[in-house]
Amino acid sequence: MNLLHRLSLPILSVAALLVFGLNAGADDKMANDKMASGMMATDPMASDGQASDVKSNDTPVTYDDHVASILKKNCATCHGDGKQEAGLNLANYADVTNESGVVVAGRSSASRLIEVITSTEEGERMPPEGNLLPVEAVALIKKWIDTGLLENSGSSAAEMRTLGFQATAQTGEEGPGAVPANLPTVVRTKTQRRFPVLALATSLRAPVSAMSGYGVIELFDAAAGSRYGAIEFPEGEPLVLTFSRSGRLLLAAGGKPVQSGTVVLFDVATGKRLASVGDEPDAIIAADISPDEKRVAIGCTSRLVKIYSTEDGSLQATIDKHTDWVTAVAFSPDGKYLATGDRIGNIHLWDGTTGGVILPLSEHKKLVRALSWRSDSGVVASCGEDGTVVWWDVKDGWPLSNKPNAHADGVLDCRFGPQGKLATSGRDGTVKIWSAEGKELKKFSIADKALAKGLLQPGVSVLPTRVTIADDGSTVVAGDTIGHLHKWEIP
Repeated sequence: MNLLHRLSLPILSVAALLVFGLNAGADDKMANDKMASGMMATDPMASDGQASDVKSNDTPVTYDDHVASILKKNCATCHGDGKQEAGLNLANYADVTNESGVVVAGRSSASRLIEVITSTEEGERMPPEGNLLPVEAVALIKKWIDTGLLENSGSSAAEMRTLGFQATAQTGEEGPGAVPANLPTVVRTKTQRRFPVLALATSLRAPVSAMSGYGVIELFDAAAGSRYGAIEFPEGEPLVLTFSRSGRLLLAAGGKPVQSGTVVLFDVATGKRLASVGDEPDAIIAADISPDEKRVAIGCTSRLVKIYSTEDGSLQATIDKHTDWVTAVAFSPDGKYLATGDRIGNIHLWDGTTGGVILPLSEHKKLVRALSWRSDSGVVASCGEDGTVVWWDVKDGWPLSNKPNAHADGVLDCRFGPQGKLATSGRDGTVKIWSAEGKELKKFSIADKALAKGLLQPGVSVLPTRVTIADDGSTVVAGDTIGHLHKWEIP
């Protein structure tokens, strides 16, 4: 089943393809199985022993106790005291840790040692002959690097950067954000099955959340579970929803797959359409509005990022850097930066006004699902189909925290809350809450919730497609593949 065939399926959007298994080259059977459980109308609130044994995850891994024996057995012939190919000596701690780039404290993914011992290419791999290092040995070396390059049990970890976040009151706006009132009655399009929740957002300044339906946007109070009403989106499927920093505007982007795509700005209080920008030949799958509400950035299947003026609709900048679909875009809260991600794992940081390049953020190996900025604009989080969640320091592109197995089989969404906690959802069927320091605090099962509410039929799988955190930080809300919302209190 090729991609063109997939795009011709009834009521199936580009975003739905992205949710149900749509990496380039993804397994068709898995995608079909997952699609069968989704696409449903919206209902708000509904080894060879070389490695030393480490018996506990809390046991520190050190060079002397664990790593030295692995390197001596496998690497000393070419990189020992007697011979140092390429000038590299791995025979003692000082030489290993002083050689630039060989090991980078706190970042095994950027360490040259890990790159060569896991490579399968001739001329690149180490050891160059015989079997690759056992996975247990590689895991030990990775843990040694990621926990600070301890020399022995009595030494201190190398200095590593931390997330270092303190929540502060938002500035620049007075009073609460807008709350919908007396919205016009909306006649919803009937569909055979409930439509999956493909977009979900929460106002930063008021108890107002928005979720996507088929040709409609539902507005509700996430914490209270009450509904405000709905807004029509006749352009097709709203694949992206986000509130402006002031809480006054709601951005909705989407359209009709392989037909048209646009961005519409709505007044949150009245539901009135205020402006529209963009005229794409395919549905828009990524969009955001700048903090000053003057610019809208969109990402498309055309591989371009475009920045439009909200005042006159003019195209202000076009970024032609990505080599695949642009799947995520996000302005920083202070408006200085624009982060963009694509279907093959590339992330770039740009000047938020001009679109000028700043730096790449290199870690993901597969599709980037979402980008979310912390409220201080110092950190942006990314998540992707490689199962990884990364907290990036935007000053220099350093990954302050990296969770390579945050969700088995892939991460579908991530969103910061006002206190710096991060919510994520994944293909393992769970929603997780991470502390401001990047520690996992809580895990919730979407299937358990659906079963308890009588929403899930036996034998039908369900995934948490989107996740958001209420404006007061008390509640996490997730939408699923069968069109329902679930909420939990945040610890």
